[in-house]
Amino acid sequence: FCRCGLQTTRRIPFDSVDRSTSSILISKSSLFSTLSTPAEEIDPYSETARNDLAKLIRSLPSQALPLMGYDDIRANTAQSENEKEAIMEEIVTASHKSLLKLTEQVLEWNQRLNLVSRKDCNVNVVYHRHVLPSVALLPLILENVNENGDINNDNNNNNNNNPSMNIADVGTGGGFPGLPLSLLLPKAQFTLIDSVQKKLVAVSEMAAEMEVGNVRVHWGRVEEMDRKKHGGVYDVVVGRSVTALPRYCAWVTSLLKRKTGASGGDVDGDEKQGREEEGRLIYIIGGELEEVVESRIMKDMPLDRLLQRAEGTTDKRALVFLASDVREIAEESGELKKVVNAANKAGSASSSANGKKKSTKSNNNNAPKSVDKNKARGEWSQKRNDVKKDRGYDDFKRYEF
Repeated sequence: FCRCGLQTTRRIPFDSVDRSTSSILISKSSLFSTLSTPAEEIDPYSETARNDLAKLIRSLPSQALPLMGYDDIRANTAQSENEKEAIMEEIVTASHKSLLKLTEQVLEWNQRLNLVSRKDCNVNVVYHRHVLPSVALLPLILENVNENGDINNDNNNNNNNNPSMNIADVGTGGGFPGLPLSLLLPKAQFTLIDSVQKKLVAVSEMAAEMEVGNVRVHWGRVEEMDRKKHGGVYDVVVGRSVTALPRYCAWVTSLLKRKTGASGGDVDGDEKQGREEEGRLIYIIGGELEEVVESRIMKDMPLDRLLQRAEGTTDKRALVFLASDVREIAEESGELKKVVNAANKAGSASSSANGKKKSTKSNNNNAPKSVDKNKARGEWSQKRNDVKKDRGYDDFKRYEF
């Protein structure tokens, strides 16, 4: 039993094991099949689960370790292999513990709030279907990191006040994939965005409980975010099956960094000088894709391959797009036009409402008030003798009998 009171081990009778195809790990109280056990049935607290996570972390480029909070391992030739191995073991152990703690937090909060599906919701499901698939994006996020642990762009500096990588999780829901990633990348800055306030409250509380200092949350619709503050500042946007990809591209295209020349304008000539690295969208999805999306995929990686586990565990895969392709998908699909029109309509309605308020305040209180035909039927208003009654006709006469 784990700390949250859920049974986490799967006992199997010895007679059911095919000794020719499976290796047996004998513990004090149970027997486990380490080859034939499906990934989602592996106990997250077991050494097997820890070793599986170790495979992923060890596959990361060494220059990415500063973002993980371990910059003393970088290119230090004086360090022995044993010392490097000890530091790597420390990274794996700390990462595994933090992900397990997050799993417990999600299970606890999910009893009060529907963060993830409550069907068969247990420690195995949360860890293998939500936490690990989020962590699987690490190799894709870190593939453009340079030897200083910074994202490859010319305008970046190594000032501690400026994070070396800005990542936005749009449609984070219960905190996936952003929250697990933030635990393993403490030197990156994460902004978790969702329109459902109560979920963000839970995400914020979980981050505070785990003392995660590199996460901020934004409540609202992403297309209504302040462009001056959020426009073109994110190196990576991540998402997980939020909506149709063309619509998602229309939502996030303004957030991603775009290639710029020395003057700050769009690149139309030499891209080698004064160029900023283009932002990327990394999106977890399953099923069929629209044609406008398929033609612009930069990279398509099954999650099982990223996690280095048997293929077929999940049909989900991670797609990578450059910011310029995200823009083209949004424009060609027509979704960007819909987003712009909706924003303009909302802005016009807001301006109109503000205008009415101002004109009402500027009216002379002594002037006759016109009849408001938009009032709700039956709404009470004070009777005024100086206002002509609107009876629907002008030749009305009252007769007494």
